[in-house]
Amino acid sequence: MVTVDESKCIGCGTCAADCTVLSLRIKDGKAVPGKFCIECGHCTAVCAQKAITLTGEYDPAEIIEYDTARKFEISPDRLLDFVKYRRSTRQYTDEPVSDGDIQKILEMGRYTQTGANLQNLRYIVLTKDTLREIAPIALKTLAELDIAKVDKKAMRVPYQYLDFQSTWQYWYSVYQKKKKDLLLHDAPNALLVVSRKCDELNGAFNIGHMELMVNALGLGACLTGFATLAFDVSQELKDRIGIKEGEAVTIMMVFGHPRVKYLRTVNRKRARYEII
Repeated sequence: MVTVDESKCIGCGTCAADCTVLSLRIKDGKAVPGKFCIECGHCTAVCAQKAITLTGEYDPAEIIEYDTARKFEISPDRLLDFVKYRRSTRQYTDEPVSDGDIQKILEMGRYTQTGANLQNLRYIVLTKDTLREIAPIALKTLAELDIAKVDKKAMRVPYQYLDFQSTWQYWYSVYQKKKKDLLLHDAPNALLVVSRKCDELNGAFNIGHMELMVNALGLGACLTGFATLAFDVSQELKDRIGIKEGEAVTIMMVFGHPRVKYLRTVNRKRARYEII
């Protein structure tokens, strides 16, 4: 997957030193790629001579030069304040999120790291109509879940969520009486991160970064672990959105235009840590 332009390569060894799998080497004064490559692109990013490119599915036009720090750097204090201010939004207007904003959110996911650079995630964006259709299915699934039969070791969310079944039953009764959705919050859109089973780590990386983009766009989001569990145990929900055999919904996030504006940050407990 790696191509070396020998007319530009000076054999400095910078690429070989930064190769994650030690595949690149210097031979006769030029960089030579090995047979194994995880396509991380470090060699492309670090080469001062622009001698190395990734081939195949990768578009070289997407590469951005680091020609000014202002283009890429964010002050630590500003970044921390941005994270402190974000809230899990549970009140939304009916306005759908624009296609342009959805594409920016997905781009954030596309450029988020995955273990071994597998890039094995795919995304499903749900519209308001689809969410209104699946909400009662998800609520009923959770309210009637036989929690004694749930395999806690296989859960994609904390097993302590099972303690909330009485809450789910209440939410389902509210939906039946008032058509008020306390699970998906009547959001106009949702995003599902889908991967092969047992791949929670990459999904967690992705959704965290994409939620930051949601907030940067002036939108709001709420990660819905309860709904994620519903998709894990309901074959009807999987069939409705096209989850294939061997796949799983790693995490679900609802998002949209917030109906509420928060006026300040909130407190958190002190960090528990040790230095060893």
